Amino acid sequence: MTAKSTGPMRLICILAFTLGSLLAPFSMSMSESKEAAIGKEIYDKILAEMPIYNDDKLVTYVRRVGAKLASHSDEPDRNFTFTVIDSPDINAFATPGGYIYINRGLIGYLRSEAELAAVLAHEIAHVTANHSARQQRAQTTSNVAAGLLAILTGSGEVGEATALWGAATVRGYGRDMELEADAIGAKTMTRAGYNSSAIIDVLSLLKDHERFEKRRARESGREPKTYHGLFATHPRNDQRLAEIIDTTSKSGERGTIPFRIATDGLIWGRNFSVPEKKPNRYYDDNRAFRFDYPQGWQTKSTGTGVSVTAPEGAVLTLDIRQRTVQPPDQFIKNQLGIPFLRKNQGFVQHGMPAHTGLIPTEGSPDQRLAVIYYERGAYVFQGQAPKNARGHDLDDTFLAIIRSFAPVAQRLSGMEPQRIHYVKATARTTFAALARHLRLGKYGEEELRLINGYYPRGEPAEGDWIKIIR
Repeated sequence: MTAKSTGPMRLICILAFTLGSLLAPFSMSMSESKEAAIGKEIYDKILAEMPIYNDDKLVTYVRRVGAKLASHSDEPDRNFTFTVIDSPDINAFATPGGYIYINRGLIGYLRSEAELAAVLAHEIAHVTANHSARQQRAQTTSNVAAGLLAILTGSGEVGEATALWGAATVRGYGRDMELEADAIGAKTMTRAGYNSSAIIDVLSLLKDHERFEKRRARESGREPKTYHGLFATHPRNDQRLAEIIDTTSKSGERGTIPFRIATDGLIWGRNFSVPEKKPNRYYDDNRAFRFDYPQGWQTKSTGTGVSVTAPEGAVLTLDIRQRTVQPPDQFIKNQLGIPFLRKNQGFVQHGMPAHTGLIPTEGSPDQRLAVIYYERGAYVFQGQAPKNARGHDLDDTFLAIIRSFAPVAQRLSGMEPQRIHYVKATARTTFAALARHLRLGKYGEEELRLINGYYPRGEPAEGDWIKIIR
């Protein structure tokens, strides 16, 4: 069965078993059968819960490049599965059993097949070097559980998928394992005939994007969405990484032409196609948000939000208010008039600032409170369990619902997503002029520079192929 037929709470039960498996004592080498079982479990959940990019031309191309690299890896007989996730975020990650995932958002910033190979080879190396098992020996139970909880309760968006191995594994690999993956990946690229200096090119573009994203986030008053996986531990001028590249061939192919053919028409930014709506998921199409709730619970719209009620009487209300310039914790104190919370904690969910905690309640279980800032609204969740209920169990459910809250893309009337196309530059081509002509908005020039490798300055030469967004 999939989560579509059994609901989010069934999914929690299934993956709770997976959590137990993941946290069992690891040897330095996870058995191949165990790797396959864990990886397949995660893979099935990702396919059931996440948007998968279904452009046959691009997907076939990514799989071909991945298979070529895998055949020249340290484990050429291992089966690898390559999946493109339909998300604009910059990300790629690997899970046990040879499952490699890359977001279309990251592909949009790459400029050659060699750069794509650098990303995939790095993730293949994490698998063949058994980094997930090695990392789990030092990973705390709470961190892994938090990553799994993010998957279970916020599974409709890619960011929460990455939380499983992104928070518990990819970000936690640390500099030594990342360098090991770099070295293995560079050798794999060389054996497959690619120019290994593309690794440095990918590092540079990720650092440029990070610099741009931090500035844009600061100007927009939100948290930056920077990439925490591939090469994130490296400074821009990484001497150790440069030494690794120097030990491999830098004369291999770059593959700019096949990459250009495969990525022409790639969706850029939000994909406005509305995914099939899933059971036990509440959607607000006007405000463009959704959240999951347990099977058997009932939702009811109110004047200012929605309530979710359990059969035994527990209720979680969502009240939508006007946000203020204050952070969410101060909103709770000053706007809601609640001076004290137990176990209060700030967090960021899908880039949205948030705060949660427990309101002490005499004679009944403490009330769960959370405030999430989304666009101009303050989304106030408040959960109350019946007096005779097991407050801890219901509070876990309240938290699961809250953590599943996420924005959703809307299909506006007749609106199609933007796509990447290629044109040849003329003697008069400038990125500023292109951005104005294409009406790309405030950051259009910077985005064109980033995807073409000219950030923060420089212009293309006459006759150069460049990407545009339209």
